[in-house]
Amino acid sequence: MLATLFASSLIYTQNLPSTSPSQPTDSEPAAIRIKKTIRLVEVDVIAKDKKGLPITNLEAKDFTLKDDGHIEKITLFSLQNRSIPAEEKAGYEPATSSSTSTHTFSNAHASGTVPVVILMDLLNSSWDNQPAIRSSLITSFKRIPFQTPIALLILSEDLKLVSDFTTDTKSLTTLLQKPSAPRQEGIGPAITATETSNEKANETIMKSAVRAFNQESGARVDRTVRALNLIRTQLSHMQGRKSLIWVGGGLSVGPHDWRAIRNIIDQFNDANVAIYTVDARGVLLDYGIGAEIDQNDMINAMDAERAKTRGDILDVIARGTGGVPYRNTNALDQAVIRAIDDNSAVYTLGFYPHHDEWQGKPHKIELAVARPGISLRYRSSYLATPEAKAEIETTDRNQQQTFDAVLASPLEFPGLRFSVEATPGEHPGIASLVLHISPAELRLSMRDEKLTGALQLTFIQKLPSGEELSRKNSAFSFQLSPDQYNDAVAHTFTLTSSLKLHEKAAKIRVLLRDLNSGRIGTVDVPADAIPVPVSDMPDSPD
Repeated sequence: MLATLFASSLIYTQNLPSTSPSQPTDSEPAAIRIKKTIRLVEVDVIAKDKKGLPITNLEAKDFTLKDDGHIEKITLFSLQNRSIPAEEKAGYEPATSSSTSTHTFSNAHASGTVPVVILMDLLNSSWDNQPAIRSSLITSFKRIPFQTPIALLILSEDLKLVSDFTTDTKSLTTLLQKPSAPRQEGIGPAITATETSNEKANETIMKSAVRAFNQESGARVDRTVRALNLIRTQLSHMQGRKSLIWVGGGLSVGPHDWRAIRNIIDQFNDANVAIYTVDARGVLLDYGIGAEIDQNDMINAMDAERAKTRGDILDVIARGTGGVPYRNTNALDQAVIRAIDDNSAVYTLGFYPHHDEWQGKPHKIELAVARPGISLRYRSSYLATPEAKAEIETTDRNQQQTFDAVLASPLEFPGLRFSVEATPGEHPGIASLVLHISPAELRLSMRDEKLTGALQLTFIQKLPSGEELSRKNSAFSFQLSPDQYNDAVAHTFTLTSSLKLHEKAAKIRVLLRDLNSGRIGTVDVPADAIPVPVSDMPDSPD
């Protein structure tokens, strides 16, 4: 079991671009139609020119987005571009007695960093390919773009966490360089069915061998699917686009496995995770008969046929989630780097679906761009998942663990994206903190013709060492009329609270939790960034 998988997925700072509404055209309604359920759907898009270079100057008006053939209004639009320098979070001068300015802090800056999970799949890789997987990853770690958060896992007998999210690629290299013995592919020994001179005996042996062959293959698919679902569940706690780079020898599936594969694609799309597959078998020129092939083994033909197609399923999964399949190459390290570089420029398009049917049905997404010569890559669908109370109750069982991890972390957590303005308070030692958040971040429900939500707000004051000094909690609900909701979509809405500052506090952690969805976000405000009221300034010396 991997009970503590991705502990830092609860604490990793993923700086995301703040979203802004697109301008409505004359043919578009200026307001969002309020329905029983309001939910924003985000689609990440990679746009490239004919040379494969990213396009970074597109606007919302350049895109046409369809949901099951229905043209949707693009309400939110942003570009995540790694080539644009990140905003400096500490871009302020420490507050002095003469400072009355307002300072704003946010967990939604544009840094272009997309968290990447690398999965070394030894379960579905032959023993002779496993050293190449390890060495190619070590080589790729030397070329990973600066400040790219990487988590490393190994799928073998079970799913093991090698390293949680880190930007220290040297530590990843050290971990992979530790000696380890390659494992035999599969769950058990190789299955053979030696031909005899008795046709009836051959038939019986063949049926038994095929049954064993299918059982082993099915068990391997089941273990792989369970591992992928565990990774997807952990990544779903993080906002924005995420990437999974799956390096292995492919996967053989039968007709009965396709439902599970379809579910993987739908669920990874729902979690906004793009899968990049790297076929570790390298260049496959010929599946001819080798010296090691037993001419009397009756299931050789079946095994060879599955070997031809086992990479095909990787293509299906990668393309279905908006990723890229890399196969038939011996340059595995280059494939890994290309998969990471693919996220250097990502557009995020947000829309509120026209329908009001959230019963788990998949919806087809289609995107087009007005400019010629541009290719687009994006997830092919989204699931219109229902508001299930059971899902919320299940989430609640993990809330305290998540809550404690977020509070203890030295980093911010962007589960909810919001900003905090620190303004002078009305009295000495009192801070006025104004929170700005888009309703797109929240789970709202319709009640008495109004959209309702519930939030928990927590202020934690900390010493320079990180030790907690004090904590202030408050919980409240709110209602938005259709007009108020439309205004909040365009401009965000605000929460204002006063806080008595502890004289020893170095920073204030502002934690906001959506009580309906369980999502949490934090923003840290340095204590010396909080302005002092002019009326409370000491007299200047003569």
